[in-house]
Amino acid sequence: MVATLETSNDSLLDKRKISLIDFIKIELLLEIDALDQKFGYNWEPLSTNLPTINGSKIFEKFEPTEYDELLMIWQDAFEWSYYDNVLFALKFNYTPYVENKTKNTFQAVFCIDERECSLRRHIESCDRKAETFGAPGFFGVEFYFQPENGKFYEKLCPAPVTPKYLIKETENSTERQHSLLYHKVANTYLGGLFFNLTAGIYSIFELAGNLFKPKMTPAISNAFLHVGVDSKLTIEHTGQFDSEKKLQIGFTVSEMTDRVKGQLLNMGLINNFAHIVYIVAHGSSSANNPHHGAHDCGACSGRPGSVNSRVFSHMANHPKVRLALQSHGIVIPATTQFVGALHDTAADQITFFDLDKLTQINGELHKLNSENFEKALDLNAKERSRRFASINTKGSLKDVRTAIQKRSVSLFEPRPELGHGSNALCIIGRRALSKQVFLDRRAFLNSYDYRIDPDGALLKNVIAPIGPVCGGINLEYYFSRIDNFKLGAGTKLPHNVMGLIGVANSSDGDLRPGLPLQMIEVHDPIRLLVIVEQDPGIVHKVLEENAAIKDWYIKNWIHLMVINPHDSLLYRYEAGEFKVYETSADKILRVNDFEELFESANEMSEFTIQNATKENLPVYLLN
Repeated sequence: MVATLETSNDSLLDKRKISLIDFIKIELLLEIDALDQKFGYNWEPLSTNLPTINGSKIFEKFEPTEYDELLMIWQDAFEWSYYDNVLFALKFNYTPYVENKTKNTFQAVFCIDERECSLRRHIESCDRKAETFGAPGFFGVEFYFQPENGKFYEKLCPAPVTPKYLIKETENSTERQHSLLYHKVANTYLGGLFFNLTAGIYSIFELAGNLFKPKMTPAISNAFLHVGVDSKLTIEHTGQFDSEKKLQIGFTVSEMTDRVKGQLLNMGLINNFAHIVYIVAHGSSSANNPHHGAHDCGACSGRPGSVNSRVFSHMANHPKVRLALQSHGIVIPATTQFVGALHDTAADQITFFDLDKLTQINGELHKLNSENFEKALDLNAKERSRRFASINTKGSLKDVRTAIQKRSVSLFEPRPELGHGSNALCIIGRRALSKQVFLDRRAFLNSYDYRIDPDGALLKNVIAPIGPVCGGINLEYYFSRIDNFKLGAGTKLPHNVMGLIGVANSSDGDLRPGLPLQMIEVHDPIRLLVIVEQDPGIVHKVLEENAAIKDWYIKNWIHLMVINPHDSLLYRYEAGEFKVYETSADKILRVNDFEELFESANEMSEFTIQNATKENLPVYLLN
């Protein structure tokens, strides 16, 4: 952590000169003090008082014992008993590419985040002519963001990326709530004393009121306040640069074109555009949550992706960008408009940006579309409620969703959202590959069309972030689940935030390395299975040409499967080669009513196993 802060001092809101060598010196001095206390001030070198320790064993090749082998066999069996059912369902559902000739009512691009898996499914069930896509939630536009009147720059792209661009916000008319309890005077000696004796007493009643009637307050992180709904953004470069970091303010038309083209090609959306294409970012509003950043968008460095959705939509609507895209074979009709949006994954609410720019026809269409979004959010809240003991899942859709919203802003709720708990899969391919399969909010869904990528050039861009982003999330949950005390963070109830860089348990000084108990209780510790729709030879070529990507799979940090569109067979990546994989599962479960499913049980085993056919199976479940 110290080494990172030395090289990335920008991450500190209050700047300090920090160096690793200084930290090591302090650590050694503290160890000397401890030794002085133990042995007195005239102690001999430790090697004369302690048994000889052979440190070289740390680097020797690990030879597993019989017990280790048993654990590895058990882990493999645990993982593949789940994978096998998933793969059987996908293969059962698989059909070769069929061109979509139906005019879509709308299209919606979501983050690949597995929490959006269920919302996409519900939108498609509420409007069967709607089409959804998945892409990393920064939507291919990397930049720093400076809110109006903000002192600091926020990085809104993957953490390893260093942007060269700055987007600034102006004319934000959103009125923010304020509370007397958080007045700056309270931070002074006399002011703090006064506030403790006056406002401090009032705060007791406010705290008690939140128990019975939770509501959004200034103390709660509100995802919708990250950017104003109608504020202005400096998206197009007009020759200006930031004086502090020398960042380019906005993007040129050429730079905008490159990013829009790249994003549309990567997810296979290059024709058949609907009247409205929604770019749906996500964030999470929650109270009393020191791990809040882990619930926002990972592709936006742990922040909501609302600015990214607005920026990409502006770029895709730009007349000069559309004209330039035509030379690359991407023709977006004049009637098509892109609309930014933000989905609050904790409260199951959504807001849309820049609606005043819609044409009259698209404005009317949006009213109809927004009704289907609301229906889908009702169903999504009901699906999520199965995992919350405090909510009656059998209540009406509206009652359940209201309870979900109250839960997200309750100061007394240690589990406002379970985050990425239960993540297990990443599917890279067409939506048709997984659309008919109920994946129970466990799959990262990344859109990709093998037909427009015969040599794997696009696949390299699509699969590159899967290991660091999705695999990183998966392993964070995996290790936090198998040993929450050492590798996780223990219970989050006594956590104190330390310097905005980590948390410690109460007065303990050690930063905790993983996730708290309240985020991983429902998580099964299994490694991520990545499933790619493409010829295995092309996938193999991409891996061989990119060692950093290959490392994730060859070293078994995550698993890799390919479904070949040319022969519909499954291929498993083992020891650097793809081998045909035959599933052992042969039956699946069927359900036709989502509400019946969510109300009946948390476990799928209560449904009768049936032999199903594609004709009589609109939605099916895993056994």
